Amino acid sequence: MNKGLVSIVLPIYNVEQYLNKSIKSVVNQSYTNLEIILVDDGSTDSSPEICEKWRSKDSRIKVIHKKNAGLGYARNTGIENATGEYICFFDSDDFIDPDTIKNSYECASENGADIVLFGYRSVDTKGNIMQEFLPTPSRNIFEGASVQDYFLPNLIAPNLKTGENFHILMSMWTGLFSSELILSTGWRNESERKIISEDVYSLLKLYKYVNKVAVIPKSFYNYRVNENSLTHVFRPDRYEKIKVFHQACMSVCDQNRYSEEVKERLGYSFFSFVIAALKMIVKSDTTQKIKQQEFLKIVKDPYLLRVLESTEITYENFGRKLLISLIKWRQYKLCYILLKLKN
Repeated sequence: MNKGLVSIVLPIYNVEQYLNKSIKSVVNQSYTNLEIILVDDGSTDSSPEICEKWRSKDSRIKVIHKKNAGLGYARNTGIENATGEYICFFDSDDFIDPDTIKNSYECASENGADIVLFGYRSVDTKGNIMQEFLPTPSRNIFEGASVQDYFLPNLIAPNLKTGENFHILMSMWTGLFSSELILSTGWRNESERKIISEDVYSLLKLYKYVNKVAVIPKSFYNYRVNENSLTHVFRPDRYEKIKVFHQACMSVCDQNRYSEEVKERLGYSFFSFVIAALKMIVKSDTTQKIKQQEFLKIVKDPYLLRVLESTEITYENFGRKLLISLIKWRQYKLCYILLKLKN
């Protein structure tokens, strides 16, 4: 590892429309001691050529062309080729503010942090700001046992009992990571083709080894919201993948001996995913018969019912509390109507 050097990994797959702006935002960082790793994950558009043009203009840029294997494994390719003291993982259709690395590196160095986290903005396809998400933790430094016992559950989901909400996204692209932490533990990203919400699952495994986290209460990252994204499209296997995600996360919790609080917050996230899947069914353009079949398949599933039975709903908001109660009472038609009204 080269002290002072920050490696930035950009996995790239068919993002020709946004790639130049993304790379430019990295190249033009006020902190210049960078190693920029462009991982072309088998793109079939002009992305590979765009990468090569940037490499010819900036000696800090490395380009790796590989067979398509997905986002998670492309990030791992970046890890295996990184030589920096710290490493960032940004998505190649997004872009970052000019002082992102400067502020993050200074914070990590001054505090000896394993991870530095910051906020983000959601932007439309033209780059216009839609909403800003500023971190609001109770403090900006978490160390030792408080990382797993207090910070991690609050990173996963809000505390419904107290109303505490850190407003920090559990994502690979909202932070800077110590290369020593990653390399010494052998940690790697999981593939999104195996586990949906692979960021949450992968980071859940990493936090076992994290001793110190620093939070910068500012937004540096610009996340491009694509309304045509496949994540917004109803897929019949979506719920099964959500179950696999939750089961895998529970397994990590047991292996790492995480607290019941962590498991409870993951249950909150699980139900949020389920609600999103149900909404996709309700507003899909398939036949009413198929909608009802798919909807009932989920709300009657024994696994969902077991999770809901162990879920404390006292502090849930009214809408979620009502939906959970209707599922428990097997009032499936009312569940469907409720979600249809929400849509």
